[in-house]
Amino acid sequence: MSRRHAQAGFSLLEILVAFSILALSLGVLLEIFSTALRGVALSEHYTQAALLAESRLADLGADIALESGSFSSGEEEGYRWEVSVSPYAGGDLEAGPGYLEPLVVKVLVSWGELGRERRIQVETLRLSAEPMM
Repeated sequence: MSRRHAQAGFSLLEILVAFSILALSLGVLLEIFSTALRGVALSEHYTQAALLAESRLADLGADIALESGSFSSGEEEGYRWEVSVSPYAGGDLEAGPGYLEPLVVKVLVSWGELGRERRIQVETLRLSAEPMM
């Protein structure tokens, strides 16, 4: 009876192997979760930057002058933005009465994250009611 009782439990080596496997598995799982969280945070920053860029485009002509060569910049909630307007050089357009000049509008939004500079740029064409000289 004493021999049977001595073999009923786990040995110290079996317990150490089981804990080693558990520790490695938990380490891998934690790394997967932390990578996913970093991806979600980065996605949130890009979404906020895109919303800010679209907002600056909407303000163009209202709060920001629609003039060639004008540069406007500012900072909002850790995001830096810059708007630049230049004439469209995509073809030969003859200016005439009622002519609307196409302008290239670029909005650059940048922010710093984990010691790294990130940025997003949105570019579009807008029409100016007054021809540029």
